Amino acid sequence: DAFRAAGRPVIYTRHGALLPDGSDLALRRRRRDADALKSTGRLNMWPRGSFEHEIIDELAPLPTELVLDKNTSGAFNGTGIDQILHNMGIDTLVVTGMASDMCVETTSRDAGDRGYNVVVVEDAVATFFEEHHRAALSALARVFTQVWSTEQVLQALQTASKGVQP
Repeated sequence: DAFRAAGRPVIYTRHGALLPDGSDLALRRRRRDADALKSTGRLNMWPRGSFEHEIIDELAPLPTELVLDKNTSGAFNGTGIDQILHNMGIDTLVVTGMASDMCVETTSRDAGDRGYNVVVVEDAVATFFEEHHRAALSALARVFTQVWSTEQVLQALQTASKGVQP
């Protein structure tokens, strides 16, 4: 809401198969899905259009916001986001979401390597195991990104909205 109020773009990514049969996924992911389906009756990588692939209502994008579907962990490898960000004149990314040790970490590393300024919001990312979360944030903070709290991000956004560089 703060980014929207400040007139900053909000971009979403969704992770899953792009085709209903999952044939667009890397072989290792297709194998993992087959194993999961066999053992639990559920997929790991839900396809576009399924309920599980959708963004939850509490975080739903506005009709004017971009939603990019990806079948890879990183947004840069699986979408045209790099070109889109360049077209929009964006050089700083504030990253939130799931999972800090997988999609968030891969996307953030790729963004840092491509020259973007990256802030990962430590209390707005999560994963399945706390030790993996902490390790991912530690690794990202060493080289690729800054790791800030939501409060720090909101303060920087407020400062930047006043025309002062944080």
